[in-house]
Amino acid sequence: MSGKSKNKSKGGKAKEGKGKPLLLVESPTKARTLAQYLRGRFVVLASKGHVKDLPPKELGVDLKTFEPKYELIRGKGKTLAFIKKVARESEYILIGSDPDREGEAIAHHLAEELKRLKKPIKRVLFYEITPEAVREAVENPTDIDEKKVEAQKARRVLDRLVGYLISPILWKKVKGWGLSAGRVQTAALRLIVEREREIKAFKPEPFWHIHAHLKRGKEEFVARTVREFKDEGKAKETYARLKGKDFVVIKYVRKEEKKSPPPPLKTSTLQQVANTVLGFSAEKTMQLAQRLFEGVEIDGKRVGLITYHRTDSTRLSRKGINLLRKYVKENFPQEYLPKRGRPYGRDRGNVQGAHEAIRPTYPNITPDSLKGKIDEDLVKLYDIIWRRAVASQMSPLRYERREVILEADGVRFKAEGRKITFDGWSRVWPYNLREGEEIPDLKEGEVLKVESLKLVKDETKPPARYTQASLVEELEKRGIGRPSTYATIISTLFKRKYVYRRGKALAPTERGERVLDELLKDFPDIFEYEFTAKMEEKLDRIEEGKESYDHLIREFYGDLKPKLEKAVEK
Repeated sequence: MSGKSKNKSKGGKAKEGKGKPLLLVESPTKARTLAQYLRGRFVVLASKGHVKDLPPKELGVDLKTFEPKYELIRGKGKTLAFIKKVARESEYILIGSDPDREGEAIAHHLAEELKRLKKPIKRVLFYEITPEAVREAVENPTDIDEKKVEAQKARRVLDRLVGYLISPILWKKVKGWGLSAGRVQTAALRLIVEREREIKAFKPEPFWHIHAHLKRGKEEFVARTVREFKDEGKAKETYARLKGKDFVVIKYVRKEEKKSPPPPLKTSTLQQVANTVLGFSAEKTMQLAQRLFEGVEIDGKRVGLITYHRTDSTRLSRKGINLLRKYVKENFPQEYLPKRGRPYGRDRGNVQGAHEAIRPTYPNITPDSLKGKIDEDLVKLYDIIWRRAVASQMSPLRYERREVILEADGVRFKAEGRKITFDGWSRVWPYNLREGEEIPDLKEGEVLKVESLKLVKDETKPPARYTQASLVEELEKRGIGRPSTYATIISTLFKRKYVYRRGKALAPTERGERVLDELLKDFPDIFEYEFTAKMEEKLDRIEEGKESYDHLIREFYGDLKPKLEKAVEK
Protein backbone atom coordinates (compact mmCIF):
# COMPACT_ATOMS: atom_id res chain seq x y z
CA MET A 1 0.00 0.00 0.00
CA SER A 2 1.49 3.35 -0.97
CA GLY A 3 -0.13 6.76 -0.76
CA LYS A 4 -3.84 6.06 -0.53
CA SER A 5 -4.71 2.47 0.25
CA LYS A 6 -5.32 0.35 -2.84
CA ASN A 7 -7.62 -1.80 -0.73
CA LYS A 8 -9.71 1.17 0.31
CA SER A 9 -13.03 1.79 -1.36
CA LYS A 10 -14.44 5.29 -1.77
CA GLY A 11 -14.85 7.06 1.55
CA GLY A 12 -12.22 4.84 3.21
CA LYS A 13 -14.58 1.97 4.03
CA ALA A 14 -13.36 -1.61 4.02
CA LYS A 15 -14.30 -4.02 1.24
CA GLU A 16 -17.09 -6.48 1.93
CA GLY A 17 -16.01 -9.52 3.90
CA LYS A 18 -13.17 -7.69 5.67
CA GLY A 19 -13.11 -5.86 9.00
CA LYS A 20 -12.80 -2.12 9.26
CA PRO A 21 -9.30 -0.68 8.93
CA LEU A 22 -7.46 -0.23 12.23
CA LEU A 23 -6.12 3.13 13.41
CA LEU A 24 -3.60 2.94 16.26
CA VAL A 25 -2.65 5.90 18.45
CA GLU A 26 -0.77 6.05 21.72
CA SER A 27 -3.32 7.77 23.94
CA PRO A 28 -6.83 6.63 24.97
CA THR A 29 -7.97 10.30 25.01
CA LYS A 30 -6.76 10.82 21.45
CA ALA A 31 -8.43 7.53 20.46
CA ARG A 32 -11.80 8.73 21.82
CA THR A 33 -11.57 12.04 19.91
CA LEU A 34 -10.56 10.32 16.65
CA ALA A 35 -13.28 7.66 16.98
CA GLN A 36 -15.87 10.43 17.28
CA TYR A 37 -14.53 12.23 14.19
CA LEU A 38 -14.22 9.08 12.02
CA ARG A 39 -17.78 7.94 12.79
CA GLY A 40 -17.24 4.20 12.60
CA ARG A 41 -15.03 4.14 9.49
CA PHE A 42 -12.09 2.82 11.53
CA VAL A 43 -11.57 0.79 14.67
CA VAL A 44 -9.46 3.15 16.82
CA LEU A 45 -7.25 1.64 19.56
CA ALA A 46 -4.58 3.07 21.90
CA SER A 47 -1.21 1.48 22.65
CA LYS A 48 -1.00 3.61 25.84
CA GLY A 49 2.45 4.93 24.99
CA HIS A 50 5.54 2.92 24.05
CA VAL A 51 5.10 -0.85 23.76
CA LYS A 52 8.84 -1.66 23.67
CA ASP A 53 11.85 -0.20 25.43
CA LEU A 54 15.29 -1.10 26.72
CA PRO A 55 15.17 -3.51 29.71
CA PRO A 56 14.77 -1.68 33.05
CA LYS A 57 17.37 -3.69 35.01
CA GLU A 58 20.27 -4.08 32.58
CA LEU A 59 22.19 -1.96 30.08
CA GLY A 60 20.33 -3.44 27.12
CA VAL A 61 22.93 -2.34 24.55
CA ASP A 62 25.44 -4.74 22.95
CA LEU A 63 28.79 -2.97 23.41
CA LYS A 64 30.26 -4.72 20.36
CA THR A 65 27.53 -4.06 17.80
CA PHE A 66 25.84 -1.19 19.72
CA GLU A 67 22.46 -2.57 18.83
CA PRO A 68 19.81 -2.00 21.53
CA LYS A 69 17.96 -5.00 22.93
CA TYR A 70 14.38 -3.80 22.97
CA GLU A 71 11.83 -5.83 24.86
CA LEU A 72 8.10 -5.65 25.47
CA ILE A 73 7.33 -3.27 28.34
CA ARG A 74 5.92 -5.05 31.37
CA GLY A 75 2.12 -4.89 31.38
CA LYS A 76 1.84 -4.24 27.64
CA GLY A 77 1.33 -7.91 26.71
CA LYS A 78 -2.48 -7.80 27.03
CA THR A 79 -2.74 -4.48 25.17
CA LEU A 80 -0.62 -5.78 22.30
CA ALA A 81 -2.47 -9.12 22.19
CA PHE A 82 -5.79 -7.28 21.81
CA ILE A 83 -4.35 -4.98 19.12
CA LYS A 84 -3.12 -8.05 17.19
CA LYS A 85 -6.50 -9.75 17.52
CA VAL A 86 -8.29 -6.74 16.00
CA ALA A 87 -5.52 -6.25 13.40
CA ARG A 88 -6.00 -9.81 12.06
CA GLU A 89 -9.57 -8.89 11.07
CA SER A 90 -8.63 -5.46 9.67
CA GLU A 91 -8.18 -4.60 6.02
CA TYR A 92 -5.13 -2.43 6.70
CA ILE A 93 -3.45 -0.63 9.62
CA LEU A 94 -2.70 3.07 10.10
CA ILE A 95 -0.48 4.24 12.96
CA GLY A 96 -1.22 7.78 14.14
CA SER A 97 1.12 8.29 17.10
CA ASP A 98 2.40 11.83 17.72
CA PRO A 99 4.33 13.48 14.86
CA ASP A 100 7.77 13.60 16.50
CA ARG A 101 10.71 11.27 17.20
CA GLU A 102 9.03 9.54 20.16
CA GLY A 103 5.85 9.06 18.15
CA GLU A 104 7.85 7.68 15.22
CA ALA A 105 9.57 5.17 17.54
CA ILE A 106 6.17 4.04 18.88
CA ALA A 107 4.95 3.61 15.28
CA HIS A 108 8.09 1.64 14.35
CA HIS A 109 7.77 -0.75 17.31
CA LEU A 110 4.05 -1.31 16.69
CA ALA A 111 4.75 -2.02 13.01
CA GLU A 112 7.49 -4.50 14.00
CA GLU A 113 5.04 -6.38 16.22
CA LEU A 114 2.29 -6.40 13.57
CA LYS A 115 4.26 -7.10 10.39
CA ARG A 116 3.85 -10.88 10.72
CA LEU A 117 0.14 -10.41 10.10
CA LYS A 118 1.06 -9.40 6.53
CA LYS A 119 -1.35 -6.45 6.51
CA PRO A 120 -0.56 -3.13 4.79
CA ILE A 121 0.82 -0.79 7.50
CA LYS A 122 1.12 2.96 6.96
CA ARG A 123 1.81 6.04 9.04
CA VAL A 124 -0.56 9.01 9.51
CA LEU A 125 0.46 12.36 10.98
CA PHE A 126 -1.97 14.48 12.98
CA TYR A 127 -0.65 18.00 13.52
CA GLU A 128 -4.06 19.04 14.78
CA ILE A 129 -7.02 16.91 15.81
CA THR A 130 -9.95 18.45 13.99
CA PRO A 131 -12.44 16.63 11.70
CA GLU A 132 -10.95 18.19 8.52
CA ALA A 133 -7.30 17.51 9.49
CA VAL A 134 -8.09 13.94 10.57
CA ARG A 135 -9.91 13.16 7.30
CA GLU A 136 -7.02 14.57 5.28
CA ALA A 137 -4.44 12.59 7.27
CA VAL A 138 -6.16 9.19 6.96
CA GLU A 139 -6.72 9.72 3.23
CA ASN A 140 -3.03 10.55 2.69
CA PRO A 141 -1.02 8.01 4.69
CA THR A 142 2.77 7.88 4.41
CA ASP A 143 5.63 5.60 5.43
CA ILE A 144 7.31 5.43 8.83
CA ASP A 145 10.29 7.82 8.81
CA GLU A 146 13.17 5.44 9.56
CA LYS A 147 15.65 8.31 9.90
CA LYS A 148 13.53 9.82 12.66
CA VAL A 149 13.36 6.36 14.28
CA GLU A 150 17.17 6.12 14.11
CA ALA A 151 17.52 9.56 15.73
CA GLN A 152 15.23 8.54 18.59
CA LYS A 153 17.12 5.24 19.00
CA ALA A 154 20.42 7.15 19.15
CA ARG A 155 19.06 9.50 21.84
CA ARG A 156 17.74 6.55 23.87
CA VAL A 157 21.03 4.65 23.63
CA LEU A 158 23.17 7.73 24.43
CA ASP A 159 21.07 8.36 27.52
CA ARG A 160 21.21 4.69 28.52
CA LEU A 161 25.02 4.54 28.15
CA VAL A 162 25.43 7.60 30.36
CA GLY A 163 22.81 6.51 32.90
CA TYR A 164 23.81 2.86 33.26
CA LEU A 165 27.60 3.13 32.96
CA ILE A 166 28.25 6.34 34.91
CA SER A 167 25.60 6.12 37.67
CA PRO A 168 27.16 3.05 39.42
CA ILE A 169 30.44 5.00 39.75
CA LEU A 170 28.45 7.80 41.38
CA TRP A 171 26.86 5.39 43.87
CA LYS A 172 30.30 4.44 45.23
CA LYS A 173 31.27 8.05 45.83
CA VAL A 174 28.06 9.69 47.02
CA LYS A 175 25.85 7.90 49.52
CA GLY A 176 22.13 8.17 49.05
CA TRP A 177 19.17 6.54 47.34
CA GLY A 178 18.08 7.34 43.80
CA LEU A 179 21.25 8.96 42.44
CA SER A 180 21.72 9.06 38.69
CA ALA A 181 23.74 10.75 35.99
CA GLY A 182 21.99 12.00 32.88
CA ARG A 183 23.40 13.36 29.67
CA VAL A 184 21.16 16.46 29.54
CA GLN A 185 19.98 16.31 33.15
CA THR A 186 23.54 16.83 34.43
CA ALA A 187 24.13 19.78 32.09
CA ALA A 188 20.92 21.39 33.44
CA LEU A 189 22.04 20.70 37.03
CA ARG A 190 25.42 22.25 36.20
CA LEU A 191 23.74 25.51 35.11
CA ILE A 192 21.82 25.71 38.40
CA VAL A 193 24.86 24.87 40.58
CA GLU A 194 27.20 27.25 38.76
CA ARG A 195 24.66 30.07 39.04
CA GLU A 196 24.31 29.41 42.80
CA ARG A 197 28.08 29.56 43.23
CA GLU A 198 28.22 32.81 41.25
CA ILE A 199 25.64 34.27 43.63
CA LYS A 200 27.55 33.10 46.74
CA ALA A 201 30.86 34.44 45.41
CA PHE A 202 29.34 37.77 44.39
CA LYS A 203 30.53 40.86 46.30
CA PRO A 204 28.13 43.79 45.88
CA GLU A 205 29.68 47.15 45.07
CA PRO A 206 27.89 50.38 46.02
CA PHE A 207 27.17 53.18 43.56
CA TRP A 208 25.19 56.42 43.65
CA HIS A 209 22.82 58.31 41.36
CA ILE A 210 21.28 61.74 41.76
CA HIS A 211 17.56 61.98 40.98
CA ALA A 212 16.09 65.34 39.99
CA HIS A 213 12.37 65.91 40.43
CA LEU A 214 11.55 68.47 37.72
CA LYS A 215 8.46 70.53 37.01
CA ARG A 216 7.12 72.38 33.97
CA GLY A 217 3.80 74.02 34.62
CA LYS A 218 1.61 71.31 36.12
CA GLU A 219 3.63 68.49 34.56
CA GLU A 220 6.31 66.70 36.57
CA PHE A 221 8.89 64.01 35.85
CA VAL A 222 12.11 62.54 37.29
CA ALA A 223 15.51 62.56 35.57
CA ARG A 224 18.63 60.82 36.84
CA THR A 225 22.34 61.31 36.29
CA VAL A 226 23.57 59.70 33.08
CA ARG A 227 26.70 58.40 34.80
CA GLU A 228 26.73 56.59 38.11
CA PHE A 229 29.16 57.56 40.89
CA LYS A 230 31.40 54.81 42.29
CA ASP A 231 32.88 57.17 44.90
CA GLU A 232 30.58 58.30 47.72
CA GLY A 233 32.57 61.46 48.39
CA LYS A 234 32.35 62.58 44.77
CA ALA A 235 28.61 61.79 44.72
CA LYS A 236 27.95 63.91 47.85
CA GLU A 237 30.12 66.77 46.61
CA THR A 238 28.26 66.84 43.23
CA TYR A 239 24.89 66.60 44.98
CA ALA A 240 25.72 69.60 47.20
CA ARG A 241 27.00 71.59 44.21
CA LEU A 242 23.81 71.07 42.18
CA LYS A 243 21.42 72.49 44.77
CA GLY A 244 19.79 75.62 43.43
CA LYS A 245 21.29 75.20 39.94
CA ASP A 246 19.29 75.58 36.73
CA PHE A 247 18.48 72.49 34.65
CA VAL A 248 18.71 73.23 30.93
CA VAL A 249 17.26 71.02 28.18
CA ILE A 250 20.15 70.29 25.77
CA LYS A 251 18.45 67.56 23.75
CA TYR A 252 14.81 66.57 23.30
CA VAL A 253 13.64 63.69 21.09
CA ARG A 254 10.02 62.95 20.32
CA LYS A 255 9.56 60.09 17.89
CA GLU A 256 6.69 57.90 16.69
CA GLU A 257 7.69 54.24 16.75
CA LYS A 258 5.94 50.92 16.30
CA LYS A 259 6.49 47.42 17.57
CA SER A 260 5.41 44.27 15.75
CA PRO A 261 3.64 41.53 17.71
CA PRO A 262 5.62 38.68 19.27
CA PRO A 263 5.43 35.39 17.32
CA PRO A 264 3.01 32.62 18.29
CA LEU A 265 4.21 30.20 20.95
CA LYS A 266 6.42 27.16 20.43
CA THR A 267 7.23 24.49 23.04
CA SER A 268 9.98 26.41 24.85
CA THR A 269 8.19 29.78 24.92
CA LEU A 270 4.94 28.09 25.99
CA GLN A 271 6.78 26.65 28.99
CA GLN A 272 8.42 30.02 29.75
CA VAL A 273 5.21 32.08 29.52
CA ALA A 274 3.16 29.50 31.46
CA ASN A 275 5.77 29.58 34.25
CA THR A 276 6.14 33.39 34.31
CA VAL A 277 2.47 34.35 33.89
CA LEU A 278 0.64 31.37 35.43
CA GLY A 279 3.28 29.86 37.75
CA PHE A 280 2.92 26.44 36.06
CA SER A 281 5.86 24.01 36.05
CA ALA A 282 7.16 22.82 32.68
CA GLU A 283 5.79 19.35 33.47
CA LYS A 284 2.30 20.64 34.29
CA THR A 285 2.29 22.83 31.17
CA MET A 286 3.11 19.89 28.88
CA GLN A 287 0.49 17.65 30.51
CA LEU A 288 -2.21 20.29 30.07
CA ALA A 289 -1.11 21.04 26.49
CA GLN A 290 -1.33 17.32 25.65
CA ARG A 291 -4.96 17.31 26.81
CA LEU A 292 -5.78 20.44 24.79
CA PHE A 293 -4.20 18.85 21.69
CA GLU A 294 -5.81 15.41 22.04
CA GLY A 295 -9.28 16.72 22.69
CA VAL A 296 -11.51 17.84 25.54
CA GLU A 297 -15.26 17.43 25.88
CA ILE A 298 -17.26 20.62 25.31
CA ASP A 299 -21.06 20.49 25.35
CA GLY A 300 -21.05 16.72 24.66
CA LYS A 301 -18.56 16.87 21.77
CA ARG A 302 -14.82 16.23 21.79
CA VAL A 303 -12.66 19.04 20.37
CA GLY A 304 -8.89 19.19 19.80
CA LEU A 305 -8.35 22.84 20.81
CA ILE A 306 -4.71 23.41 19.79
CA THR A 307 -2.21 22.26 17.16
CA TYR A 308 0.60 19.91 18.17
CA HIS A 309 2.41 21.34 21.18
CA ARG A 310 5.87 19.80 20.70
CA THR A 311 7.31 22.12 18.09
CA ASP A 312 10.48 24.17 17.70
CA SER A 313 8.95 26.44 15.07
CA THR A 314 7.10 29.77 15.13
CA ARG A 315 5.84 29.21 11.55
CA LEU A 316 2.12 29.51 10.89
CA SER A 317 0.40 27.68 8.04
CA ARG A 318 -1.65 29.56 5.47
CA LYS A 319 -4.75 27.91 6.98
CA GLY A 320 -3.76 29.07 10.48
CA ILE A 321 -3.11 32.64 9.32
CA ASN A 322 -6.46 32.80 7.53
CA LEU A 323 -8.38 31.51 10.57
CA LEU A 324 -6.69 33.99 12.91
CA ARG A 325 -7.13 36.94 10.51
CA LYS A 326 -10.79 36.05 10.06
CA TYR A 327 -11.26 36.18 13.84
CA VAL A 328 -9.53 39.57 14.10
CA LYS A 329 -11.55 40.97 11.17
CA GLU A 330 -14.86 39.90 12.72
CA ASN A 331 -14.13 40.95 16.30
CA PHE A 332 -11.98 44.10 16.18
CA PRO A 333 -12.15 47.49 14.45
CA GLN A 334 -10.61 47.58 10.96
CA GLU A 335 -7.34 49.24 12.08
CA TYR A 336 -6.42 46.16 14.17
CA LEU A 337 -6.06 43.94 11.07
CA PRO A 338 -2.87 44.53 8.99
CA LYS A 339 -3.06 44.32 5.20
CA ARG A 340 -1.10 41.06 5.08
CA GLY A 341 -0.84 38.01 7.32
CA ARG A 342 2.39 37.18 9.11
CA PRO A 343 3.65 33.62 8.46
CA TYR A 344 6.67 34.02 10.79
CA GLY A 345 9.65 31.81 10.17
CA ARG A 346 11.16 28.62 11.36
CA ASP A 347 13.68 29.36 14.09
CA ARG A 348 17.32 28.97 13.19
CA GLY A 349 19.04 25.77 14.22
CA ASN A 350 17.66 22.78 16.10
CA VAL A 351 14.23 22.96 14.45
CA GLN A 352 12.57 19.58 14.51
CA GLY A 353 10.25 18.72 11.67
CA ALA A 354 7.79 20.75 9.63
CA HIS A 355 5.56 21.56 12.59
CA GLU A 356 3.56 24.73 12.94
CA ALA A 357 3.69 26.99 15.96
CA ILE A 358 1.14 26.26 18.69
CA ARG A 359 -2.16 27.93 17.83
CA PRO A 360 -5.87 27.42 18.49
CA THR A 361 -7.50 25.14 15.93
CA TYR A 362 -10.69 27.23 16.14
CA PRO A 363 -9.94 30.86 17.13
CA ASN A 364 -13.67 31.53 17.49
CA ILE A 365 -13.62 29.21 20.54
CA THR A 366 -12.50 31.92 22.95
CA PRO A 367 -11.05 31.25 26.41
CA ASP A 368 -14.05 33.02 28.00
CA SER A 369 -16.44 30.65 26.20
CA LEU A 370 -14.71 27.66 27.84
CA LYS A 371 -15.02 28.82 31.45
CA GLY A 372 -17.02 26.31 33.49
CA LYS A 373 -16.92 23.75 30.65
CA ILE A 374 -13.35 22.43 31.07
CA ASP A 375 -10.84 22.47 33.95
CA GLU A 376 -9.77 25.94 35.07
CA ASP A 377 -6.06 25.25 34.46
CA LEU A 378 -6.83 24.08 30.91
CA VAL A 379 -8.64 27.38 30.29
CA LYS A 380 -5.67 29.35 31.69
CA LEU A 381 -3.17 27.60 29.42
CA TYR A 382 -5.48 27.82 26.40
CA ASP A 383 -5.88 31.54 27.15
CA ILE A 384 -2.16 32.31 26.67
CA ILE A 385 -1.93 30.11 23.55
CA TRP A 386 -5.04 31.75 22.06
CA ARG A 387 -3.99 35.30 22.96
CA ARG A 388 -0.46 34.93 21.62
CA ALA A 389 -1.67 33.41 18.31
CA VAL A 390 -4.42 36.01 17.74
CA ALA A 391 -2.05 38.87 18.67
CA SER A 392 0.51 37.56 16.15
CA GLN A 393 -1.89 38.52 13.32
CA MET A 394 -2.80 41.97 14.62
CA SER A 395 -1.51 45.44 13.75
CA PRO A 396 1.68 46.79 15.35
CA LEU A 397 1.58 48.61 18.64
CA ARG A 398 2.33 52.30 18.11
CA TYR A 399 3.87 54.55 20.72
CA GLU A 400 5.54 57.88 21.08
CA ARG A 401 9.04 57.73 22.52
CA ARG A 402 10.27 60.79 24.37
CA GLU A 403 13.80 61.31 25.60
CA VAL A 404 15.30 64.36 27.26
CA ILE A 405 18.92 65.15 28.19
CA LEU A 406 19.37 67.97 30.68
CA GLU A 407 22.47 69.63 32.08
CA ALA A 408 23.09 71.37 35.39
CA ASP A 409 26.54 72.78 36.19
CA GLY A 410 28.19 70.37 33.71
CA VAL A 411 26.37 67.27 35.06
CA ARG A 412 24.07 65.47 32.63
CA PHE A 413 20.69 63.99 33.49
CA LYS A 414 18.40 61.81 31.40
CA ALA A 415 14.73 60.80 31.39
CA GLU A 416 12.89 58.51 28.99
CA GLY A 417 9.21 57.99 28.43
CA ARG A 418 7.00 55.96 26.16
CA LYS A 419 3.34 56.63 25.62
CA ILE A 420 1.15 54.15 23.73
CA THR A 421 -0.81 55.91 20.99
CA PHE A 422 -2.43 52.77 19.50
CA ASP A 423 -2.61 49.52 21.47
CA GLY A 424 -2.67 47.18 18.42
CA TRP A 425 -1.76 43.60 19.35
CA SER A 426 -1.30 44.53 23.02
CA ARG A 427 -5.09 44.74 23.29
CA VAL A 428 -5.00 40.92 23.24
CA TRP A 429 -1.47 40.23 24.57
CA PRO A 430 -1.00 42.82 27.36
CA TYR A 431 2.00 41.26 29.08
CA ASN A 432 5.38 42.95 29.70
CA LEU A 433 4.37 46.40 28.47
CA ARG A 434 6.21 49.32 30.03
CA GLU A 435 5.28 52.89 29.29
CA GLY A 436 7.83 54.73 31.48
CA GLU A 437 7.83 58.38 32.54
CA GLU A 438 5.26 60.86 31.28
CA ILE A 439 7.54 63.53 29.80
CA PRO A 440 6.03 66.89 28.78
CA ASP A 441 6.65 68.71 25.47
CA LEU A 442 10.00 70.44 25.87
CA LYS A 443 12.32 72.61 23.78
CA GLU A 444 16.09 72.66 23.61
CA GLY A 445 17.46 75.56 25.68
CA GLU A 446 14.45 75.57 28.00
CA VAL A 447 15.21 76.01 31.72
CA LEU A 448 13.25 73.80 34.14
CA LYS A 449 12.35 74.33 37.75
CA VAL A 450 13.79 71.80 40.19
CA GLU A 451 11.32 70.65 42.81
CA SER A 452 13.82 68.49 44.67
CA LEU A 453 17.12 66.62 44.39
CA LYS A 454 17.77 63.22 45.91
CA LEU A 455 21.02 61.28 46.35
CA VAL A 456 20.20 57.59 45.84
CA LYS A 457 22.49 54.78 46.94
CA ASP A 458 22.31 51.42 45.16
CA GLU A 459 24.56 48.40 44.74
CA THR A 460 25.40 45.93 42.02
CA LYS A 461 23.20 42.83 42.09
CA PRO A 462 24.24 39.19 41.71
CA PRO A 463 22.80 37.24 38.76
CA ALA A 464 19.32 35.90 39.51
CA ARG A 465 18.73 32.24 40.24
CA TYR A 466 17.15 30.35 37.38
CA THR A 467 13.40 29.91 37.39
CA GLN A 468 11.89 27.10 35.33
CA ALA A 469 11.19 29.73 32.65
CA SER A 470 14.73 31.13 32.52
CA LEU A 471 16.30 27.63 32.73
CA VAL A 472 14.27 26.52 29.70
CA GLU A 473 15.37 29.70 27.88
CA GLU A 474 19.04 29.07 28.73
CA LEU A 475 18.95 25.38 27.75
CA GLU A 476 17.40 26.26 24.39
CA LYS A 477 19.86 29.13 23.81
CA ARG A 478 22.79 26.76 24.40
CA GLY A 479 21.25 24.01 22.23
CA ILE A 480 21.14 21.55 25.15
CA GLY A 481 18.40 18.92 24.90
CA ARG A 482 15.08 19.48 23.19
CA PRO A 483 12.25 21.74 24.40
CA SER A 484 9.99 18.66 24.36
CA THR A 485 12.31 16.98 26.92
CA TYR A 486 12.77 19.94 29.31
CA ALA A 487 9.74 19.12 31.44
CA THR A 488 11.06 15.59 32.11
CA ILE A 489 14.59 16.88 32.80
CA ILE A 490 13.41 19.45 35.37
CA SER A 491 11.04 16.93 36.95
CA THR A 492 13.93 14.43 37.32
CA LEU A 493 16.11 17.04 39.06
CA PHE A 494 13.37 17.45 41.68
CA LYS A 495 12.75 13.69 41.92
CA ARG A 496 16.44 13.01 42.57
CA LYS A 497 16.45 15.81 45.17
CA TYR A 498 19.21 17.64 43.28
CA VAL A 499 17.31 20.94 43.30
CA TYR A 500 14.59 22.59 45.35
CA ARG A 501 12.33 25.62 44.95
CA ARG A 502 13.09 28.96 46.60
CA GLY A 503 9.89 30.78 45.72
CA LYS A 504 9.81 30.59 41.94
CA ALA A 505 13.59 30.09 41.72
CA LEU A 506 15.58 26.84 41.48
CA ALA A 507 18.46 26.23 43.88
CA PRO A 508 20.72 23.16 44.18
CA THR A 509 20.65 20.93 47.24
CA GLU A 510 23.88 19.87 48.92
CA ARG A 511 23.36 16.48 47.28
CA GLY A 512 22.98 18.09 43.85
CA GLU A 513 26.24 20.03 44.26
CA ARG A 514 28.10 16.93 45.46
CA VAL A 515 26.80 14.81 42.57
CA LEU A 516 27.82 17.44 40.02
CA ASP A 517 31.33 17.81 41.50
CA GLU A 518 31.93 14.06 41.40
CA LEU A 519 30.69 13.76 37.81
CA LEU A 520 32.83 16.66 36.61
CA LYS A 521 35.94 15.18 38.28
CA ASP A 522 35.74 11.99 36.21
CA PHE A 523 33.76 13.06 33.13
CA PRO A 524 34.40 16.77 32.49
CA ASP A 525 34.07 16.46 28.70
CA ILE A 526 30.88 14.38 28.69
CA PHE A 527 29.01 17.04 30.70
CA GLU A 528 30.44 20.10 28.93
CA TYR A 529 27.72 22.38 27.59
CA GLU A 530 29.24 22.49 24.11
CA PHE A 531 29.69 18.71 23.96
CA THR A 532 26.05 18.15 24.99
CA ALA A 533 24.88 20.65 22.34
CA LYS A 534 27.04 18.95 19.66
CA MET A 535 25.39 15.62 20.48
CA GLU A 536 22.02 17.30 19.87
CA GLU A 537 23.22 18.56 16.50
CA LYS A 538 24.38 15.07 15.60
CA LEU A 539 20.97 13.62 16.48
CA ASP A 540 19.46 16.18 14.10
CA ARG A 541 21.94 15.08 11.44
CA ILE A 542 20.83 11.45 11.84
CA GLU A 543 17.22 12.56 11.28
CA GLU A 544 18.37 14.45 8.17
CA GLY A 545 20.27 11.39 6.88
CA LYS A 546 23.66 13.15 7.18
CA GLU A 547 25.02 11.06 10.07
CA SER A 548 24.64 7.39 10.95
CA TYR A 549 23.48 5.89 14.23
CA ASP A 550 26.42 3.49 14.29
CA HIS A 551 29.04 6.22 13.75
CA LEU A 552 27.62 8.50 16.48
CA ILE A 553 27.29 5.78 19.14
CA ARG A 554 30.73 4.26 18.42
CA GLU A 555 32.34 7.70 18.57
CA PHE A 556 30.59 8.55 21.84
CA TYR A 557 31.44 5.22 23.49
CA GLY A 558 35.02 5.51 22.24
CA ASP A 559 35.31 8.77 24.22
CA LEU A 560 33.48 7.40 27.24
CA LYS A 561 35.19 4.00 27.70
CA PRO A 562 38.69 5.18 28.80
CA LYS A 563 37.11 7.68 31.21
CA LEU A 564 34.98 4.90 32.72
CA GLU A 565 38.03 2.65 33.16
CA LYS A 566 39.99 5.46 34.80
CA ALA A 567 37.09 6.37 37.13
CA VAL A 568 36.65 2.73 38.24
CA GLU A 569 40.36 2.53 39.16
CA LYS A 570 40.18 5.57 41.48
